[in-house]
Amino acid sequence: MKTPLQSRRDFIGRASALAAALATSQQSMAFLHPLKPAQEDPYVGIQMSPHTMLYEGIEETLDLIQRTAAVNAVYTYSHAFHTNDLGGKSLRILANDHGKPAKNFSKRVPQVWVKHHEEFFKDTRLRIRPTPAGLEFEGRDLFKEMVEPARKRNMKVYARILEGSGQEILHFDEVKTVDWDGGRGVHACWSHPDYIHFWKAIVTDLFTHYDLDGFQWGAERMGPLMNIILPWNDNKDACFCQHCQARGRAAGIDPERARIGYKKLYEYVQQLKHGGPKPPEGVYTLFLRLIIRYPEILSWEYQYRLSRENVHKTMYDAIKAIKPTADVGWHIDHQPSSWDIVYRAEMSYGEMAPHSDYIKLILYHGVLGPRIRDWYLERFKSTILSEVSLEDSLSLYYAIFGYDPKTEPSLEELKTKGFSPNYVLKETQRSVASANGKTKIYAGIGIDVPGSPPDSPEAVYQATLNAFKGGAAGVVISREYEEMKVPNLEAIGKAVREWKNRS
Repeated sequence: MKTPLQSRRDFIGRASALAAALATSQQSMAFLHPLKPAQEDPYVGIQMSPHTMLYEGIEETLDLIQRTAAVNAVYTYSHAFHTNDLGGKSLRILANDHGKPAKNFSKRVPQVWVKHHEEFFKDTRLRIRPTPAGLEFEGRDLFKEMVEPARKRNMKVYARILEGSGQEILHFDEVKTVDWDGGRGVHACWSHPDYIHFWKAIVTDLFTHYDLDGFQWGAERMGPLMNIILPWNDNKDACFCQHCQARGRAAGIDPERARIGYKKLYEYVQQLKHGGPKPPEGVYTLFLRLIIRYPEILSWEYQYRLSRENVHKTMYDAIKAIKPTADVGWHIDHQPSSWDIVYRAEMSYGEMAPHSDYIKLILYHGVLGPRIRDWYLERFKSTILSEVSLEDSLSLYYAIFGYDPKTEPSLEELKTKGFSPNYVLKETQRSVASANGKTKIYAGIGIDVPGSPPDSPEAVYQATLNAFKGGAAGVVISREYEEMKVPNLEAIGKAVREWKNRS
């Protein structure tokens, strides 16, 4: 007969063996059926101006965008330089269903929303102009105020800048481009050391003094070739300053031949644009002849692009030196994302990846119809495609860019009808392929963009789903929060939550 001690030992031994067997069984089952990790929320950013958040209330705004659109990243202007070019139009709060009435803030709020420190600008003559006194929200330090409320809601905070005309920058005239006749342009030169160091100073100051998760910078301007053949105006937007000439020579390009080539091309296109006689040999033939005889035109265009990428890299490196985990990327506007074939040919997104954590593309389906009609077809019709009918030009555009003419608007529909959500799918897929897994693609979903036909929540929902189907790492709701109506924000939230449940 076993003693109580022996029985107890037997019980413990049997229990231990059973536990070991059970653990082995569970490990085997876990190998066969691994536990599914908790699904992360899809990345959803939103663009907005600082005055909007301060007008509606920081807490109220964050709650509204999170509740409706599942936003988890807020892109707010630190410098609203671009509003100089728009005459303050973007400062009008248009949506009236956010809980506050619509209001016009044009010329009544600051354009610089952060406090700068002189020690960071020692390598450049450029400085931010002091903010005029008496403006609404003067003295508010939004990025200091919004970080804690955003963190409580698991939202990231990004600073956002669109390059502007320079009206808010002291000594800006000294860094403007120099055209082929020696005149000054309206934009800054990418190769000018003062301009490069200015942007380095801006971001170094920002990330030294503010707790930011990321940064987005953009410059909505075309290269010198497209400025001539698809012109917005009669400006001579190419640069032959001493810095660009030095860059060209270093790349084996004769600056004088490039200068003459651009001058001849400009004079030829201006003649066409202003009703001059068309050459008997053909309009496009003469365009190609100039490109063939002056290959420096294309070489100079490519150097422009490389100099722009150098500005990107300079900012990227400066930010990463301070905060390696920062999400640093670039805003690609509607022209290069959807019709500027020269920009598209110059460089893949994968080639931009070494200085790009992400690339955010404007993929505004609603407003693309009117923009293609007025910003693409009509402008090319006045220059090198003047021999092609608008109908044939649209067909050529659809064929080159891979859009289905059966799905997208006809010529007669362009002014009143946006592109389909399928456009977002196509452009996202193309962009993801161009990135080749080397950088993230964020799709900019446009809602309630001024100038577009009325947005349908169903189309917004489908466009958002298509961005994720196309492989986007996230979406950024655009253009500006103050323009966005709640039903369309809710449509994005519906798509985001549905995509999370599908994944």
